Amino acid sequence: MESAATVDTTTSSNSAAPLSRVSGRTWKQAKKPTNRTMIHKSLRKTYEQRMREKRDMQATKAVEKELKDAKKAEKDAMRAKIVERKKRKEEKLRQEKYEAEMSARKRMRVKRKELKARAHAKH
Repeated sequence: MESAATVDTTTSSNSAAPLSRVSGRTWKQAKKPTNRTMIHKSLRKTYEQRMREKRDMQATKAVEKELKDAKKAEKDAMRAKIVERKKRKEEKLRQEKYEAEMSARKRMRVKRKELKARAHAKH
C-alpha cells in the first residue's frame, strides 16, 4: 500500500536528497519547502537571481498599474461626461419649463391688457 505523500527521488548526479515532494495525485501541485535551506542546492537561487526576479516582477506590476490607472481614468472621464450631459439636460428642461411658465404669464398679461383696452374703447 502506497502512502498519500510519496517522495520524488530524481536528484542531481552527486546528491541523494529529494528535489520536491509529490502527492501522487495528478490534480495537486508539487509542494516546495518554504525554508530556503531545505531546498536542494540545485534548485536554490542566488540572491542576485532573486533580486533580478523581484525587479522584473516590480516592473511588470508597475506597467499593469499604469494600464489599470489609464483604464480607470478613461472610465471616470466617461462617467463625468455622462453626469455633465445629464446636468445640462436637466438645466435645459428647467429653463424650458420656466420660459413656458413666463410665456403663459405674459400671454395672460397681454390678454388682460387687450380686455382693458376693449373696455376703455367701449366707453
